[in-house]
Amino acid sequence: MLDSFLQNIKTKQLIAPGSKTLIATSGGVDSVVLCHLFHLAGLPFSIAHCNFKLREKASDLDKAFVGDLAATLQVDFFTTQFDTQGFAQQNKLSIQVAARQLRYAWFEETRQLAGCDQIATAHHLDDSIETMLYNFAKGCGLRGLHGILEKNGHLVRPLLFATKRQVIQFAAAHGIQFREDASNESDKYNRNLIRHHITPVFEKINPQFQQKGGDTLARIREAEALNDFAIDQIKQAVFEQNGDGFKIDHKKLRSYLLQQPCSMNF
Repeated sequence: MLDSFLQNIKTKQLIAPGSKTLIATSGGVDSVVLCHLFHLAGLPFSIAHCNFKLREKASDLDKAFVGDLAATLQVDFFTTQFDTQGFAQQNKLSIQVAARQLRYAWFEETRQLAGCDQIATAHHLDDSIETMLYNFAKGCGLRGLHGILEKNGHLVRPLLFATKRQVIQFAAAHGIQFREDASNESDKYNRNLIRHHITPVFEKINPQFQQKGGDTLARIREAEALNDFAIDQIKQAVFEQNGDGFKIDHKKLRSYLLQQPCSMNF
């Protein structure tokens, strides 16, 4: 898995040689394995952990575990805690959305403070497919079907090549300890509904569902890139600068669509 990890980073140009990464680490198997992969690869990194104060004593034990992990791997450790429920109520957000907003804002602040070039999260292939299925169920356009992007600004996801099963197998093979989050077993959250009840049905249809799903996501991203290219071609043909804004030449637009309904100029 280490070789695949390094090859994925190189092929996708996720991490520049000599750069430093801030790894978002919950204490669960995914983020702990990511830390160990960085350590084994000799890639410079620091660890950041958020305590959302949502699981009482378990949240504090997660923090202590991640702190010990950082000490064992001899890397800098950054941590904070949030009144997640209070923030959610004040801003009329779900707990999940509130936690996401809080952690990503803090991760970016910490990245700059720690002198890191990027933030790495431990999303894997299963997460990306679940995102696609969730967006499909809610209704979305092409962008909603491309799954989780491997790079988005300062965010990188170096584990998207691997399935959850491969991550767990790597942890077992290397004797890596991690924390279990009891909330992952609850069907309270939509993603868990997909994970526990939808994905197993697809796996019965095709035991290689995760890998084939990853291939499908790649093709969707290619189609999205072509779609974006075509739209850019049309913009160049029919948009005209108008002061600080622009205007659309409707005659040119209609003419362009009639003359080139399916063509692209490469």
